[in-house]
Amino acid sequence: MSSSLFDIVVLDTNFFISLLHAGVSENILPNLKKIAGSIGMEIMVPAELPKSDIPSKFRELRTLIPKHIRLEPVNRDSNLWKRTASYAINERMVRAQEDPADIDVVILAKKYTLIDNNKVALVSDDEGVSRIIKENKDFKGIEHLSCGSFVSVLAATVTDPEIRRILDEAVERVFRASWSYKKKTRRYIDVAMLINDLTDTARFVRSAAQASEILISESSSKEEILATKEPEVITPVDALIVAQQLMMKARDTRERFNILDAENVLVEILTKSSDLIYTIDDLEQRVIVERMFRSELFEHHSWLLDYKLARNQILEALVHAEACRVYMNFISVGKEAIENLISLQGLLYLLLGHPVEALRLFETVPYMDTEISPTQLLGITVSLIATNQPNEAVLYLKKYPDLLDGMISSMHTYANDLYSHDQKELAIEILKTIVKNFSDREDILRSINRLFILTRLRPDLIELDLKIQKIFKSKLKSKGVDNSKRGIPNKWLQALPIEINSGSVNELADQFKGFYHILDLIMEPEKDEIHLIAWDESNNSTWKLIFDSAYKPALEESVKIKITSATISQLKQAKKGANYRGEIVFDFAAIQPELVKAW
Repeated sequence: MSSSLFDIVVLDTNFFISLLHAGVSENILPNLKKIAGSIGMEIMVPAELPKSDIPSKFRELRTLIPKHIRLEPVNRDSNLWKRTASYAINERMVRAQEDPADIDVVILAKKYTLIDNNKVALVSDDEGVSRIIKENKDFKGIEHLSCGSFVSVLAATVTDPEIRRILDEAVERVFRASWSYKKKTRRYIDVAMLINDLTDTARFVRSAAQASEILISESSSKEEILATKEPEVITPVDALIVAQQLMMKARDTRERFNILDAENVLVEILTKSSDLIYTIDDLEQRVIVERMFRSELFEHHSWLLDYKLARNQILEALVHAEACRVYMNFISVGKEAIENLISLQGLLYLLLGHPVEALRLFETVPYMDTEISPTQLLGITVSLIATNQPNEAVLYLKKYPDLLDGMISSMHTYANDLYSHDQKELAIEILKTIVKNFSDREDILRSINRLFILTRLRPDLIELDLKIQKIFKSKLKSKGVDNSKRGIPNKWLQALPIEINSGSVNELADQFKGFYHILDLIMEPEKDEIHLIAWDESNNSTWKLIFDSAYKPALEESVKIKITSATISQLKQAKKGANYRGEIVFDFAAIQPELVKAW
């Protein structure tokens, strides 16, 4: 019996629809319970899902699911259900009134993370469901898999020959059906989502090559293969063993999260793979080993890309992205996966400040398909703005009104990414473009507020724009006030030291408690300090906040922080011409980072 990656797996409606579209539901559904049991996994769905969430045109699924899948009740009157539904609606992730099952699957997955330290996965191609798991802290610890990726994981895990045959025959068709569903229904896009898609693709590629490992003697354990000393002169039989050793070494470095070993084994594979392949006499075996190496290298590069991005090493991430694109030319992943990778590269080029290269990449993507995707639309629109063509960008957006809902949110999120990567002017130009041209939309208010805040350091970018100023006055009202030039009242300056804490009734202390939007971050190594230029929501002012450099990890990747308690040692008026109201020096501060980049 193989060991499962997950103890509990919750399935969303679109998993069953993907099986049906792939033409494999009759083979897989009756076997799901057996497949799960063979690897120590339990699969379930919310009890209401087959009754109300399966469209009427898929009536056969409504009867099949209860026969073969465990049904679990979900309490829609619970506080967590209601709180999650409210959060998802406010963030425009789901329409809970029309699709309550989207909340059900998340709540059911959460329930089982709280029992016996279960490893829980939620299988869904719904972007709203994946965003709830990724962005809502209540659901931390739940793994998200696409429908295609889940079948890939099963195919790579089972040992029963007959079940493996059924899954091997189905996995590529389900993977393609899953991608097709995502492309048709996706409205929102961000960098993190594209990385998740790449990880999903790597899972599929791994499962597609897994059968090849049968070539290595099944009587040899992993430990025996790794312990086998590499011979000085490699025979065709030895070549198979050495190839397997390299594969296992690569996977081991990823499991241990050891970046140095991972990079070393990558070099080793690239150095040895050609010699190993051409040492093998049998043509069929040679082709299979080539496929094994390609799949392993693709997965390894995608893992390294994710690792580098998580550490803000964008240039290195682009190198691994290009390697993934090369291997995609030889792996059957489908054009949608290739389009997403090209789009990810384009967005990374923009973060590096190379808009011409980004636009060139994005303009190649639509020719792969007559139907533009939200990913392509986001990339082309932002690239046009970055190359000083905002009017063309607006015309492009208006050509696709059905995609506009998610596109406004996507552009808002990407503007935040750009701002945090020192592409501040481009971030502001993106927000200006959507605010000026779509200010009548309900979902634009947060972008108006964000534009107002970000331009506190660069008022020159909007002060002559009468339309923007009019929108600020009409939409923001009390929030559209800037007190940064008012100076600090003497009674504040005379009240030091100021202690801020949650139980304080000190009116002055309350002035400096709350949310601060980070506009700029400056390291002062000689003083062992970190300086933030930040917008304080509580008094509508820009301040310079000075902390000990020990606060750097909590501050440098945050877009926004909340100060819940603090001790202030100095409060100083700003120097003439400064773009902030004053300087606040903190001896101590309890900080909650907000809006930390998810990727």
